[in-house]
Amino acid sequence: MIQEIACSTMEEPLKGISREIPAERAPAGPPIKPGTFAHTSPYGGCWLQHFYSRYCEDLYGGKVVRETDFLEKLLTTRELPEMMIMGNFIVDRFCILSICRELGINAVHSEDGFFPHYETMHADPIGFCWESSLTRMLYRGCTERQRSAARAARQRWLTYRDEELPACVSPPYIFWPLQLLADRVNRWDLNVSEWNPLLRHFRQCTPEEIQLVIKEHPRGRPQDTRGLEETAASLPNTVIVPTDTDVRSLVARSSAVAGANSTVLYEARLMFHKPTYVYARGWFTNHYDLFFPMARSFEARTLNFIQYVEDNRRMRCGWLDDYTDWFLSQLLARQIGRDLAEHDGDAFCAAVRRLSFQSYQKYGEEIFQAPPTDRRPHQRP
Repeated sequence: MIQEIACSTMEEPLKGISREIPAERAPAGPPIKPGTFAHTSPYGGCWLQHFYSRYCEDLYGGKVVRETDFLEKLLTTRELPEMMIMGNFIVDRFCILSICRELGINAVHSEDGFFPHYETMHADPIGFCWESSLTRMLYRGCTERQRSAARAARQRWLTYRDEELPACVSPPYIFWPLQLLADRVNRWDLNVSEWNPLLRHFRQCTPEEIQLVIKEHPRGRPQDTRGLEETAASLPNTVIVPTDTDVRSLVARSSAVAGANSTVLYEARLMFHKPTYVYARGWFTNHYDLFFPMARSFEARTLNFIQYVEDNRRMRCGWLDDYTDWFLSQLLARQIGRDLAEHDGDAFCAAVRRLSFQSYQKYGEEIFQAPPTDRRPHQRP
């Protein structure tokens, strides 16, 4: 059908796209319409698409649902969108991306960002979460620029008012913030129907003198806490704290943090330098010196790096601090603030293009260091 799309407006079928100069398309085939985009999402949409539509035209006037839907839209419009904004983990994402690559349509992957959550947007050229470009990068050192960016962000984040913890909390403890079972990442990766098996496994791996402190997700539903009270009561030295307990105060006084796909895991490791144990994949996949993976399918045994839990100072060395700063700077480089999107359309659209696939293919990892340079005006056609 791709060949049919190419032949629908030209006599010759679409020729191969240059892999060396990704921003250029083959001369044959339907034209790309500048200043346009298409988007996909497992939900109604995403913040990147929401703001991008203020400055560029949504070519199809609605999201692309599946691969067949995308092909039908391509045939109907006789024009190609300039950018495809990919929401997280749609079923046909690789099929849709394959079509984009063949037709020379640029792409960027997006979801809600971190630090602070819901006020920033992820933008990555390759994929979302464990499919992102960050999981494919190797740490080779931290530049002074990256170190400064990370430490400035950490200093801002750690400016908060410490609050009193519930009386049931007794240090030393490991904090477990519960996630949402229906979260797309959890459904694709863990696909668990309840959190209790993971909690029981982790408790078996943790010395009994270290308390396990569990906090429900603030937007949790009954299915997210099914059997939780019974599980906590059956485990040694395990408590559940109220949902309004201050998260930063819990993290700050903890000996470690554990869980699955919670943003608190990133906060604990990158902002508070806490040992962090993870049961699922994430943006941290393949960076196992920073985030310690837990294997639920194996027999429980004492936590790796338990010495870090016993004394957090043991994990503070120059190499690991630099690795932490590098990773945090890389994560921040893939985020775009909603405030920027609200008030500076040129800078926002330039940032999206800078973090897109064609930009990454042409400039490589440089796009995660250089600020946006493309100041082309963005007005709705």
